Amino acid sequence: MKKIVVAIIILQSFVSVQAQEKTMFNSLTGVKDLYPSISKDDKKIVFQSNRTGTMEIYTMDIVGKNIIQLTFNSETANTPHWSPDGSQIVYCSEKYEDSDIWIMNADGTNQRQLTKQVGDDSHPKFSPDGQYIIFNSARTSPDLTVDWGKQWHEIFTMKTDGSAVKQITSFKTISTYPSISPDGKQICFRRVTNEPGFNWDLTTAKRNSEVFVMNMDGTNPVNVSNNAAYDGWPAWTPIGEVVYSSNRGGFANEAQLYKVNSDGTNTTLLHAKKGALVQASITADGKKIYCYHNVESSDFEYGGIAVITSEN
Repeated sequence: MKKIVVAIIILQSFVSVQAQEKTMFNSLTGVKDLYPSISKDDKKIVFQSNRTGTMEIYTMDIVGKNIIQLTFNSETANTPHWSPDGSQIVYCSEKYEDSDIWIMNADGTNQRQLTKQVGDDSHPKFSPDGQYIIFNSARTSPDLTVDWGKQWHEIFTMKTDGSAVKQITSFKTISTYPSISPDGKQICFRRVTNEPGFNWDLTTAKRNSEVFVMNMDGTNPVNVSNNAAYDGWPAWTPIGEVVYSSNRGGFANEAQLYKVNSDGTNTTLLHAKKGALVQASITADGKKIYCYHNVESSDFEYGGIAVITSEN
């Protein structure tokens, strides 16, 4: 059996007390360091954090040291991702109200906007060869005034300069968090289906969040999570497996990490820990998984970046 070692890079402290009288409790801080992306050389992590009061983009080394702030927008900047050669970072920004795709140099210089379409453009990631970017967008939704969850979020690709935008899916539902397999032949993503399932807090839902894998042209979508639980945040391993998060363990607002083959076979529980393990990013050798480990309720959320190490 593999030995699993978990290290919390950015720590949170928890103190439990016995209430002696009727009181009111309000959390005044809720620092979140999340959406880690490990560089191809396994030396740096780019992530988002609200530690300054607004969500901005930062980098640090793999042990959580030498933290450098890259964006100073006083607006939400989120979901960063390294280019394969480590020279650029693609991310989202709500600087101009809508969520748009931006790109910058690895040191934060030369920030430029790639999409200016009305509607949500989010979750950008580079292709394995670094030639283009995959992302999801609500731009084809017939009514952008309705709630986000009722819009159509489809998957698109574009060149790294924002040109040659191509629509990949036409599912007319929520399809988000896409990424391209190491061999460039498939896409894993989260898709909302019309089957009943469970929300993140385990309340019942009329629709279900699942993880799918499809060909690069959008054909042959396969439900690889195939569970009534809330499944999402898929990521590829170096050998073409899919790691994702699921609350099928039966605890509200918590999730464990699972691994599955790209055809949906051989689902394996990778790691379970109190709280939620989501937004996995896997090292080039496949031995470490960086993820967001958080504690969440209907009233608060806070957490940090953790690394899970597999030792044979």
